[in-house]
Amino acid sequence: MPFIDNLAYSLFSLSFAGFLILYLVISEYFAYAKRNKGYTDYAARLEGAKAPLILVGLYMMVTGMWGQLAWPLPGSYNILFYDPLVSFGMIVLALALSIHFRIRFEYVGFFGLLIGIMTIIYGVQGYNIGLTKEPIALLALYGLFGTAGIFSYPVALLMQRLPGLQKNPWVGWTLCIAIFVIAMLGASLLAAYVAMSAIPSHLVSAP
Repeated sequence: MPFIDNLAYSLFSLSFAGFLILYLVISEYFAYAKRNKGYTDYAARLEGAKAPLILVGLYMMVTGMWGQLAWPLPGSYNILFYDPLVSFGMIVLALALSIHFRIRFEYVGFFGLLIGIMTIIYGVQGYNIGLTKEPIALLALYGLFGTAGIFSYPVALLMQRLPGLQKNPWVGWTLCIAIFVIAMLGASLLAAYVAMSAIPSHLVSAP
């Protein structure tokens, strides 16, 4: 089997997906907040996110499933890393398909909640077992992505209600958006940082 070292780029793909979703959610929310001329281009802005979401989601799905079968990492690291990678890829693809077919985001958000809980469990167990030399970074990465997944459910409910919300929406929506943005931003930045840190050693150790 040829040597394939995709760990750094897989981490970058997590970061890219996080930033894409952040850009989508924030742009839609602020477009609604500044709706001086009416909130009429909702679908058009969502369509713009579809192509990059599909590309990064497919990459995570394919490389994650390959990692689950080929086990390119040492031992249990393959379970710890590739299971959540496949799951996040499924969420990203589900979001892109929801945009394409113009169906409700509610079930994608609920799926994200379930994946978020699973991701936190993986992170906590990996931390407890000591599967990494950077246990705090591992716990933070999985915890932040997991929190973002959990809050993707109320955010999905909000996104599908934006066109019809009243002038003064429930303050809880803003709180959910804030928690989601903070968690996803932190997770995406941390994933990018870990990926950049891995590049030198991976370049040096390649056969």
